[in-house]
Amino acid sequence: MTRIGILACKMLQDEIIYLIQNDPAVHNTILIENGEHPEFAEKLDKLHIPYTMAASIDDVSDADLSDTDKSSVTFIVWNLELGLHEFPKKLKEKVYKCTETFAKKAHGIYLFYGLCGNVLGRIEEDFKAICPSCPVVILRDGDGEVVDDCIGAAVGGRRAYLSLLKSFKGVGTLIFTPMYSATVDEFFEHGRQRHMFSEEQITEMNKYMFQASNYKQLAHLDTGLHFNDNIEEKAKKFADKYGLEIIRLTGGNQIIFWNCYEKLKSMM
Repeated sequence: MTRIGILACKMLQDEIIYLIQNDPAVHNTILIENGEHPEFAEKLDKLHIPYTMAASIDDVSDADLSDTDKSSVTFIVWNLELGLHEFPKKLKEKVYKCTETFAKKAHGIYLFYGLCGNVLGRIEEDFKAICPSCPVVILRDGDGEVVDDCIGAAVGGRRAYLSLLKSFKGVGTLIFTPMYSATVDEFFEHGRQRHMFSEEQITEMNKYMFQASNYKQLAHLDTGLHFNDNIEEKAKKFADKYGLEIIRLTGGNQIIFWNCYEKLKSMM
């Protein structure tokens, strides 16, 4: 059984479920229980997808690493905290450290991340030296470019992302995937802000930031993945709170996620 370690931003958990549902070779899923797992586990339960839990990555046995049968795949899913996006240097340190640990437990590692503040662009090359026997793949588009972020991955890469941004004709636009809508409170009020400021102060700071950045619209991007409840209501509540007009976008897809997955399997 081939083991694939998936180190992921919580924002991309639905795309992991997409892979599990669409690759019949995935026979087992191990979920790392680190406080970032409950929503993911709840979705697996609703979809009747079996999984097991591991209290930490150290509790995942390495006894099966000699079995490299690609017709049977185990996913080890390790979701990292959403708040890391606020601190690119800390994000890089965490992802590199976790990837190095993961390399002892898997035949290959799939990073559900993009450049993320331009700190992860060299991680594949770096790990060729650190762990040459365990290939690492990050999200890249059809031109071989590492995607900028989760929105760039969802729309098909850098060219498509740039084209989408140009289509707004200079109007500041927040783009929400379903997971953005599902985690909107956590995303915009995460980490140190919640401990340092009241809810009213955070709202006022966000209003000032949106106004200064000329944000006028909230674009709701349909990725084709519908694993979250009440996202329309959550997006509308957020838009109303900050005086944003909601527009709807189609064309979100899983092409990059699937192609990078196939690439990793071919490398193992």
